Amino acid sequence: SDADLETATRIAREAFSSSPAAGKVYSSIAGIIRTQLDKELGRGWSVVVGRRFGAFVTQRIKAYGYFSVVPGVCVLVWKA
Repeated sequence: SDADLETATRIAREAFSSSPAAGKVYSSIAGIIRTQLDKELGRGWSVVVGRRFGAFVTQRIKAYGYFSVVPGVCVLVWKA
């Protein structure tokens, strides 16, 4: 829903503004987003963060989002 997408983008903005662990930055950010989505919207969320990736996912109806918070970096969230 639109409210869930707003929540996901807010969480992603907060995750990108945090200081993720050195090394696998996108994996750390994806973990932060996943944890918060599970807390706020219920368990079962999957998250991919990166500059280039492909994905084929099966999701619940209206439980899929693809957006960008930082130019050049995309976020894919879905609930299976």
